[in-house]
Amino acid sequence: MDNKRKKDRKELICAVTAVVILYTAMESIGITCPIKFITGISCAGCGMSRAWIAFLQFNMAKAFEYHPLFWLPPIAVIVLLCKSKMNIKIYKIFIFTIILMFAIVYVCRLIWSGDNVVVFEPQNNILFRIIRIINSK
Repeated sequence: MDNKRKKDRKELICAVTAVVILYTAMESIGITCPIKFITGISCAGCGMSRAWIAFLQFNMAKAFEYHPLFWLPPIAVIVLLCKSKMNIKIYKIFIFTIILMFAIVYVCRLIWSGDNVVVFEPQNNILFRIIRIINSK
C-alpha cells in the first residue's frame, strides 16, 4: 500500500508539473486560457495566473480582483497529497466544497463581471476567428 501511495503522489506531482509547463508554453505564444481561446468563454480558473503573479508582488487586492479563489489550488493539492491519511467522508466534503465554491464564483463572475478577466464572447472563439481571417482575404 505504501508503494501505491508513493506512486499516486508521484503521478499527482507529475500531472501538476505538466499543467504548469503546458500553461507556461501556451502563455509564451499568447494563449492565456485554452478554454477561452477555443470557445470564447472564460473558464472557472481564468485570472488565476495573474492573481498569483499579483500575490507574489504583494498586491493582495489585485490578486483577489483577478481571481478571488487564487489561494485555494495549493490547499487542494495538499489535500490530494494527504488523501490517504484523511477520513474519506471529510475528503469528499472538502472536494465537493471546492468544486461548489469555484462554480458559484464562476457564475457570479460571468454575470456581474465588469472587467475583462472573465468574459462571455462566443463570437471570438477559434472557429469564428478562422472564418474572419478567411473572409478578410
